Amino acid sequence: TFVLPGDNDINDCDSMSHGEEMWTKYFGLFDQRWDHSFDVTRWGDLGESFSFIQKRVLYLGLNMIGGTPYSWTEKSNRHRKHLEQVRALFEEHEGKFEVIVLLKHADPGRNHRDFFGDGDRDGLFIDMIRMLGKPTIHFHGDNHNYYEEEGEYGVDNYMRISLDGESVAPPIRVIIDVSKPNPVTVSRRQSNLRVKCCSDGWPRVDDDDDDYYHYDDDYYYYDDGDE
Repeated sequence: TFVLPGDNDINDCDSMSHGEEMWTKYFGLFDQRWDHSFDVTRWGDLGESFSFIQKRVLYLGLNMIGGTPYSWTEKSNRHRKHLEQVRALFEEHEGKFEVIVLLKHADPGRNHRDFFGDGDRDGLFIDMIRMLGKPTIHFHGDNHNYYEEEGEYGVDNYMRISLDGESVAPPIRVIIDVSKPNPVTVSRRQSNLRVKCCSDGWPRVDDDDDDYYHYDDDYYYYDDGDE
């Protein structure tokens, strides 16, 4: 189990330093409470963030939280260091991974454009994954609603999924098999909670099944034509 901070842990606290202290005490390096085989890389003074490669999948867990930053200078410096680390990882492990999984709290909103960019050739994260061409799936919280954004920023190999908040749905299940042309499968684990993008694998081989999916404010569901 790996734990990443969110806005309720730091930005929303009356005392940021106390919130950070409590998060570090109870959740910092949480995976080290078990023996596991993951070759985890910690990021120096970005100790909340981590990366590892497992079965040719590169996992990135980043300390990026929603809400208003308690310090814009600290936030900018942290994002810059994350960019440097991610760029170095991509170069160091070139040829060792086929899929990227990005995990963090915040969505890529205006407070985080200095890390994500906006799809232009600016050398920021979205531009890096566009150039890599590897399927990249990004899971985040922050908005407390489930939704999917496929091909955002005009980057076909980028999929973003915002997860439910407040325990309104079960934990998702993600299966990644890099031997398949559509290696990423995501399930919300209830028949009425569909995953439009990835129930049958993503990136999708074709769009022939789109007509069977419908959307309302709460979930995607599947219409098989039966009454």
